[in-house]
Amino acid sequence: MDFFNRAMEQAKQLQQIATDAMHKGAEQAQPLVADAVAKAQELQKTLVEQTPAVTAAAQAQYNAAMQHAGTMIQTGKTVLEAGTAQASQHLSIFADQARKTADAAMSAVNAANQQKPPQGPDSGSGRPPTG
Repeated sequence: MDFFNRAMEQAKQLQQIATDAMHKGAEQAQPLVADAVAKAQELQKTLVEQTPAVTAAAQAQYNAAMQHAGTMIQTGKTVLEAGTAQASQHLSIFADQARKTADAAMSAVNAANQQKPPQGPDSGSGRPPTG
């Protein structure tokens, strides 16, 4: 459960940082973009660590989250390398990718949570209780 909470929190932070970066000027956004790229890399690492433990049904969401995180990291690096004028146009793409990354990560975590087997005795076996 700690993994799920950590992944959700990282996704939320990532989305907030990217949104803040988009609203600031390109020059002021540079540290926020660098922070968001680092957060995306952390989220990517968290997802990679958990991927082997998820079911095939949740795997598609994990793959989508990983793809969006990779695209966001690349876009963030482009923003960091671009001049101020060019960075402005890349920031909206960056923020959109951050949103997609966070949404996909949250979907992946939710899918993985929903596919955990129920805990406790099997009360729905259809057999009458013995006793």
